[in-house]
Amino acid sequence: MSMSPPNRQEPFHLPSASWFWKLQFFSWSGILVVTFLSLSFWQNSGERPTYEPFNTIFQCGIGFLLSLLLKPIFDVAWDAPLALRTFVYFLAVAVIAGIWTLLRMETYTQLSGAHSIWAEFGGWYYASLFIFLFWSALYCGVKYFILLENEHKIVLEMASFHEQEQVRRLHAETIAREAQLKMLRYQLNPHFLFNTLNSINALIRLKRQDQARDMIVRLSQFLRHSLSEDPIKKITLEQEVRAVLLYLDIEKTRFADRLRVEVEIGYTAKKALVPSLLLQPLAENAIKYAIAVSESGGIIAIRANIDDQTLAICVSDSGSSGERIDEDPAFSGSTGVGLVNIRERLQTLYPDNFRICQSRDTGGGMTVNIRIPAEYHEQATPEAINEPT
Repeated sequence: MSMSPPNRQEPFHLPSASWFWKLQFFSWSGILVVTFLSLSFWQNSGERPTYEPFNTIFQCGIGFLLSLLLKPIFDVAWDAPLALRTFVYFLAVAVIAGIWTLLRMETYTQLSGAHSIWAEFGGWYYASLFIFLFWSALYCGVKYFILLENEHKIVLEMASFHEQEQVRRLHAETIAREAQLKMLRYQLNPHFLFNTLNSINALIRLKRQDQARDMIVRLSQFLRHSLSEDPIKKITLEQEVRAVLLYLDIEKTRFADRLRVEVEIGYTAKKALVPSLLLQPLAENAIKYAIAVSESGGIIAIRANIDDQTLAICVSDSGSSGERIDEDPAFSGSTGVGLVNIRERLQTLYPDNFRICQSRDTGGGMTVNIRIPAEYHEQATPEAINEPT
C-alpha cells in the first residue's frame, strides 16, 4: 500500500477551540483578581464602595465579551504580511480598548454618580489598552506555540516518512540487484552448455564416442555443482578455482595432453570471496581461442594474490599462432556473453570499485586481469588467517 507524505502546503488549522476558551478563562480571571486586589482589596471595609466587587466583575465580563471580537479579526489577518498584520492588530486593539474604556467609564459613572471622571479618559484608556495588549500578546504567543508544535509534528512525520521511503527504496534496489545478478549468473549456464554441447557433437561426428560419453558425465557433475551454488551468495576463491578445474577436466576429455593447467593462488587469497562462476568464462575463452586452435595445445594459468586489500586475479593462456578474435559472436558459434557478463556482474556487485582489463602477450597469449575488493567471511578475516611457514 502506497503512502503519501504529510502535506505542508495545507492551510494551518489549530487542533480545537478548547485552548482558546482556556486562555479566556485564565487570562480574564487573572485580570479580575489583579484588578480587585489593586483597587478594592486594600481599602477598608467602611471605605469600600457598595458596588464593589460587582463593578469589577461586570467590567471584566464586558472585556471578556469584547475580546471575543478580536479573535476572528486576528485569525483573518494571521496569514497577512507582517507589516499589514501588525497594523490590523494594533488598530483592532486600539478600537476595542476604546470601546471598553467608554463602557467602563459609563458604568462607573452610573454606579458612583461621579460625572467629572471623563476628564481622566486618557488614564482609563491607557489601562484598557495595556490590558488588551497583554491579552493579544498572550493569544498570539499561545497560537504561535501551537503552530510550532504542529510544525514540529509535521517535520517528525516527514522525517519518518522519508526514512520509511528510503528503507523501501533500498529494499527495492536490493531486490532489483539480486534479480539482475541471478539473470547474469544463470546466463552463464546456457552459454557454457551451448559451447560444451557443440564440443560433444564434434566428438560424436569424429566417432570418439568414449570421449563424448566421458564429457557428458563430467558435464553433469559440473552442472550439479553449478546449480547447488546460490547465484547471489559469493564463494571463496578456493571453491571457484575448484569449479574451474572441474570444467577444465571436461575439456581435457577433448584435448588430453594438449591442455595443461597451472594454478598459483596465495594462501590468504584462497579465502577471499568472489562471485560464483567468475573465472569459468575466462577459461572457456582460453580453450576456444587458444588451446582449440593450436596443434600443440597450450597452458592456461590462474594466479591470484592479495595486494593492498585488493584481490588481484590473473587468467592467462599461452596463445596460438593464428589470429585470435575474443568474444566475437560470429566466431565458432560463440554467444559472445563471457567478458560482457563478467563486467556487468562486477559493476553490479562493486559499482565503480573494480577493474578488468585484457592484454595480449608478445607470444600471442591473452591475459585478463581482475581487481576487486578483498572480502572475507567474518570468521575468515585476513587477520585470522595465518599463512603456514
